[in-house]
Amino acid sequence: MDQEYDTEMPFKAGAPLSKDKGFTALTEKFSMTTNLDRGADELTQTLNHYVGDIVEEVLVFGGDVLKFAGDALLALWKVERCHINDIITLALKCSFSIQQEYGVRDTEVGLELRVKIGLSAGHISKVVVGDSRHQYFLVIGRAVDEVRLAQNLAKASEIILSPNCWELCDRNLIEVEKIQDERAVKVRYIRNVPGFDTEEFFERCTQYLYQNRICDTFEILRNASVLPPDDKLEKCLRKYVMRNVLRKIDDNQPLEYLSELRPVTIVFVNLQFDESANTHHLCKAIQDANTHITGIIHPLSGKINKVFMFDKGCTLLCIFGLPGDKQSDESTNALDSANKIHSFCSTSLMKVRIVSIGVTSGPVFCGVVGHRVRHEYTVIGRKVNLAARMMMYYPGLVTCDAVTCVKSKLPSYFFEELPLIEMKGVLNPGTVYKFLGVTEKTMIYKAYLSRERSEYYPLLGRKKETDLFESLLNNFKDAKKSHVIIYEGLMGYGKSQLMAEISFLGHDAGHRVVAMELTKINVWQNFFVIRTLMAMFLGIDICRTYDARQYILVTKIRGVIKEEYFCLLNSLFHVKFPTSEEVSKMNNDKKNEEMEKILVKILENAVAKEVLIFVIDEAQFIDPASWDFLENLLNNLGLFVVMSLSPVNRKGRLPCSTAARVMSSQATTYIQLRELTPSVIIQKACQDLGVVSIARELETFLIQRSHGNPFYCEELLRNLHLNNVLQFHFLEEDEEREDEWDSLFTTTALKAQSSQTLQSEAESYICTIKQNVKLHNIMLPPTLKGIALAELDNMNPSEQMVVKCAAVIGVTFTTELLLYILPEWTKMKMNQTLAALVESHIFKCFSERKELDASQIQDQFSRELCIASKVVKSIGQGSDLGLVVANRLKQEETVMQCKVMGFCTPLLQEAAYELWLKSQKRALHLKCASYLEWQAHRCKCCGGGDFIAFHRYAVESMLHNTDSQNIRTENIKEEALNEAALILVSETLKKLEPTDQEACSSLSFNIKQSALGQLLGSSDDTIPSGNWKENKMSRRILCKDETDWRPFTLQDSFRAEDTEMEFLARMDEIILLTEMGKKRIKNMSSCDCEEIVESVIVPLSQHCVAVGNTARAFYYLLESASGYVTLSNNYMAFTYLNTAESMLKSVESKHKNIIQFEESVMYSLKGEVSYNMGQINLAKKLMKKALRLLKRSFPITVVGAFFMSMVETSKHLSHQKKQTFWQMPSGREKKLAILYQQGHCLSLLWQLFSMDLARSSKRFSRLAALMSVNCAEESQDESQIISSYMEFSLCCQLMGYQHEWMKYELMAIKRSTHLRVVGEELLITAKLALSLAYMKLCLGNLPLAVQLGYRAHELCVQLKKPKLDYIVLNDLFSALFLSTRYQDSVHVLSWLEELSLRDENVIGQACFVSGCLDLMLYAGFAFKSFKYCLDFVFTNQTNCILMSQNSIMLGLYSSLAIWCARLQNWNDFIEVFEQARRLLRRTSASLYANHGFCKFVECEALLLRKYIEEKPDKACEMRNKITKNLEQATTQCSTSPVYYSRVYHMKAYVQLMLGHDEYSQSFLEKAFQDSEMYGNHLERSWLEITKEWWFTGKSPMEDCWLKTAPDFPMWKVGMTEQDMGTFHKNKYLLKVPELDINNPFPESRSDEF
Repeated sequence: MDQEYDTEMPFKAGAPLSKDKGFTALTEKFSMTTNLDRGADELTQTLNHYVGDIVEEVLVFGGDVLKFAGDALLALWKVERCHINDIITLALKCSFSIQQEYGVRDTEVGLELRVKIGLSAGHISKVVVGDSRHQYFLVIGRAVDEVRLAQNLAKASEIILSPNCWELCDRNLIEVEKIQDERAVKVRYIRNVPGFDTEEFFERCTQYLYQNRICDTFEILRNASVLPPDDKLEKCLRKYVMRNVLRKIDDNQPLEYLSELRPVTIVFVNLQFDESANTHHLCKAIQDANTHITGIIHPLSGKINKVFMFDKGCTLLCIFGLPGDKQSDESTNALDSANKIHSFCSTSLMKVRIVSIGVTSGPVFCGVVGHRVRHEYTVIGRKVNLAARMMMYYPGLVTCDAVTCVKSKLPSYFFEELPLIEMKGVLNPGTVYKFLGVTEKTMIYKAYLSRERSEYYPLLGRKKETDLFESLLNNFKDAKKSHVIIYEGLMGYGKSQLMAEISFLGHDAGHRVVAMELTKINVWQNFFVIRTLMAMFLGIDICRTYDARQYILVTKIRGVIKEEYFCLLNSLFHVKFPTSEEVSKMNNDKKNEEMEKILVKILENAVAKEVLIFVIDEAQFIDPASWDFLENLLNNLGLFVVMSLSPVNRKGRLPCSTAARVMSSQATTYIQLRELTPSVIIQKACQDLGVVSIARELETFLIQRSHGNPFYCEELLRNLHLNNVLQFHFLEEDEEREDEWDSLFTTTALKAQSSQTLQSEAESYICTIKQNVKLHNIMLPPTLKGIALAELDNMNPSEQMVVKCAAVIGVTFTTELLLYILPEWTKMKMNQTLAALVESHIFKCFSERKELDASQIQDQFSRELCIASKVVKSIGQGSDLGLVVANRLKQEETVMQCKVMGFCTPLLQEAAYELWLKSQKRALHLKCASYLEWQAHRCKCCGGGDFIAFHRYAVESMLHNTDSQNIRTENIKEEALNEAALILVSETLKKLEPTDQEACSSLSFNIKQSALGQLLGSSDDTIPSGNWKENKMSRRILCKDETDWRPFTLQDSFRAEDTEMEFLARMDEIILLTEMGKKRIKNMSSCDCEEIVESVIVPLSQHCVAVGNTARAFYYLLESASGYVTLSNNYMAFTYLNTAESMLKSVESKHKNIIQFEESVMYSLKGEVSYNMGQINLAKKLMKKALRLLKRSFPITVVGAFFMSMVETSKHLSHQKKQTFWQMPSGREKKLAILYQQGHCLSLLWQLFSMDLARSSKRFSRLAALMSVNCAEESQDESQIISSYMEFSLCCQLMGYQHEWMKYELMAIKRSTHLRVVGEELLITAKLALSLAYMKLCLGNLPLAVQLGYRAHELCVQLKKPKLDYIVLNDLFSALFLSTRYQDSVHVLSWLEELSLRDENVIGQACFVSGCLDLMLYAGFAFKSFKYCLDFVFTNQTNCILMSQNSIMLGLYSSLAIWCARLQNWNDFIEVFEQARRLLRRTSASLYANHGFCKFVECEALLLRKYIEEKPDKACEMRNKITKNLEQATTQCSTSPVYYSRVYHMKAYVQLMLGHDEYSQSFLEKAFQDSEMYGNHLERSWLEITKEWWFTGKSPMEDCWLKTAPDFPMWKVGMTEQDMGTFHKNKYLLKVPELDINNPFPESRSDEF
């Protein structure tokens, strides 16, 4: 289109140029005062309102807008020459109207926007540049030049007329002021001339404008906005719109969805012409420049946004990284393009005097700017302004900012720092660099590793990778055959540091290592890699002169090759050997062939003498010629090559055929690097920050956002540091702090060092987060956002739209909601797009993680290397189209069945979300909230309703949303049992009420079978009694003998046993009936509460926050926290409670629309989380505060407790007399909500007081339990009453009130007979069985605990309640294990493993691993290896859910410490022992906390033995500690006396080590008595061996445990004790050290304590 760029407009023009004064300062201010990179959003809204008003004023006065250019716009009035004076007057009136209405506007950041205007008149020419696909227009001419000059002369709020405009205007109407030394004038005002008819003037102007068809009427601002569809016109206009925008318009995306915030790279190109240049010269130069620039930047995903010819000469705005164009190396591409553009334009364009280019990178607004009928797609932001200023203030250069320099990853010698020049309106521009360009001369030999190895900054998490390198290197030294190791990893996986480590290891082993790192530019430089490797190998890379290089070459190659061939190396190594006659006769091909032979010979000579290792980082940038030569070397020489490279992305460049062959060769080991484990990420964070520990909140933030990528971790930390989020403190090792909510999840994860190292450390720091900083509100660093956007932009517009909309919903989302918010999409189109995204690993189906093969999940903790036999595609290879289509159809079918999906990479979700503007986000959030509110309830399987009982009814503002959510037990009745089974339950269970045992036996299976046959009408549906008994009850048959245990009183014992047997028999009936009912129900679903919390409740709270609805946001934050407490995820509950509390504080000073009930719920949930985390005092305070808000006072003094006990006892007796059974009350939901909450608080409060050692605490504990009973009875809710009875029974048992304990246990069992076997009431029965089993386990009634446990497990299976089943199976395993029923223990443990792995439940897996460790430590056989258990603990020790389970973690760490101590592995012992010690204060007095405490005391006992043997001076201190802990353990075990025998066993051992034989024998006898009393056969078997070893043995005993460890016999499911052989003797012998009789425990020095 070289001849079509110039068209002269056949008319005169009045052209004002309006410029917003203060725009530059405003962009700076917005960027500095908003959170991270959000300034462009607010800036755009401010400018769009302001510019839109000015544009509308121009259009109303009949003008049109030709160009937007940042803070300026060029307006045009088309007119004939004869009417020019009237139109100038009209343009002046428009200008004064703009100055009057919009001349000064205040902004949010305290700055003013002001307007200055310049007017000119005259001929202008329209220039169209471009080609048949992309075109741009601009205007040139005298009028354009003059309006630019006039605008430059103007100050804020002034209007300047150009000289030509002043000549052509009606001077009688205009009052002006002369400007010194200028022909232009400043307009003061328009005179009020007598006789001037304003209306007639406007009508006349309207006629002039109508003739030129700017607009037909003032009611229509622009004709273009009302034009009818015209295919020809549209085809023509599409050339002027960027392809990025057209793709989205063609995808029917709304115009407002085109605007977003994203990091880009800006390239401003300015061409200054000679004064002698005429119109033809200008047009030709601009066309040539446009053509060449397009050819350079388009292949690199760059775009020309606009071309304009005023204010700054001829300027082209080029952008890299627009939507659809994002590349990870866009900064490098931009700099390289800028250098090429500068070179071409400076030398090849006519009449061009100076070419200046400014390049910047950073976040900007990309989108539509202007008025609704006149707008453009452009970019706005601080970085755009900075690039423009750099272009003008550094003329003739290619300049870039520091961010672009760093992001380009080019070596420092590509840049030259420039002196800082003060630029108008730019604050703190940072360092400005001149880009020198990429040339072969500048890059010769310069390819060293950018990452240096440092002993102070060791490589973390890659031990297996380096071990493999050393192993293969040893094999290579023996075989002398070439071998290649390729490490493939995503960007940021630490490949460069790994290469530096491998280079060091090679050097350290005494080998010759040549290491280099490549950049993208090297792939286009022929033979660069081989030339550089050889230069480094020969040692000439450091030489600066020809002579020096020549001298070294001669010394290295003389005698290896002939001297007449030296000249062949001239061009390769830039030397000047004289050309020999023989070489001069060779053609180029022959020369290259001989040169390659010389290089091979040099290397062949070298490898004969030593091992040669080539290390190449970023090997994907090896040029094809180097690949060819490298393949030749590998085939003919013995080389060892190590490479790292990045995987090829979806649209990436495939490797050449030679590279593909090398990668796929059998002599290549291809290793795919995995992400780092969470524990390593935490170590890296500590390493980067120079601290010994970081806050738990920061740990979770880094783990969740880094996704195991070390570079992401570094960038996140850098971003937090730059925004002053981090703070550092000295670590005080033994500092004891009061219980604080804010520090609940803050730990001191010390380095794994010996205690001596810790003591000698002069200063240690810890890193925490500043107060009132919410990490989840921190936006992504621009670097990470750019990485995610590069992936997003590789998608087509439809996929991008789906990803962006899904990002608003959250990390997980439902497909129904996604379809609801997608603009005008069909379900078919959405499914097709989702299928493509799943195939590309952008999305995943939520259910997929539950359907993983258990065998694959089983090895997830091994962290083995991923060594693949890589088959690499090369350029030119295709794929089977039929297979691709078949896979896509299959994927679409899978997606259609998937209801919940999620992002594979949360980083992409965050980045896509941040692209939306504020107004867009609000609209989408509001749409999501309105949709989700109807699904915000517990799953049907759990009875529906709120996670906080009757929550919605207590909050009046939510009542209008409750109708569809009122899903109670009646709605799911048919989903639990069929009608026939329900009738049968009602009839048969009445027969269980007789109190004598004969009533139980009257329910024979013959009666059951006949009754069922009559009701169900089919013999197929009945279950033969014999088979059912045999298959389902083989391990749980209850007979009278199995339940005999130590009675309290004879009468109570018989009555309790009768009731318990009746309850067991009733449960058998229920299990039979539920199993038969299940056959009739096809759609019985499992619990979906976790999915509802994550995909409905949590997103709903976020949507409400986003739309500013505080009351609803607070409501759903509490629901989220309650849901996570239910799911045992205390950390997530802690997070949402913090958010809720911050919200509560923020509204206190304003109108407080959060009711007191919700405030009490918040403190109640905080108390529950604190209780779960072992913060007893804090939990008490919070529970009491919650009760006060609920207007249920709790006494402070003992006297108050006494009188209140009397009142509550009287109230309880009154309730007992009524004995009314529960019915759903009508209209009392609000009262029920309060009663439920009061009962919940009191339930936790009595448990908290029961852990207090003070005498008065017993009275408070009993009072709280009694008050909880009264709340339950007042509610008339049967489930609450039964639960409160069981808790009161447990409370009485702990305090020794035997009569009340038995009474309320029996009352709970009896009351349960009235429950229907349906829905939630059936669940209550299962929970009652669980509570009874737990209580019997604690008290040592193990046979009954086993029977109840099996039945509770059966009900959980029938009800599909896996989370409840974890608890049941864990209790059941403990009961069986303590009973030494090993075969049954293994069966139960296998069930627990299968269940936890299937649902990926980390708590269940932790319980399973704890059981496996117990088997090895105390039973002498293994179910899983110790390595498996160890890997699990260290892989998951920073898991958010597991970190909140202090009792479980105490047991796990103590078990590992016992293992290490028994095997004398004291170095590993220290770390796990310290972890256990730090958890000691944060555990409750539960059964599992006490078990962990007992194991910790065992650790201390073994450590005491070590000190007695090796460090007697420290034994005294250790003795005092263990004595104190043993007494505490004795006290705590009052709640679980089944472990008394373990405590007394350890006491006996300690006394024996201290030389007190009599005390030892006494405690040992006490241990025997308690093990017998409480049925702890496991401890008894150990005690018998201990007694023989210590006192009664006649001959020395062999420690079979130590002899067998770690290779214990493996017990597999299905094996019997006979199959296992003699494992019973594998008990650890507690050895006694020899004491110095004269001085057994020398005093330690005071400074050692």
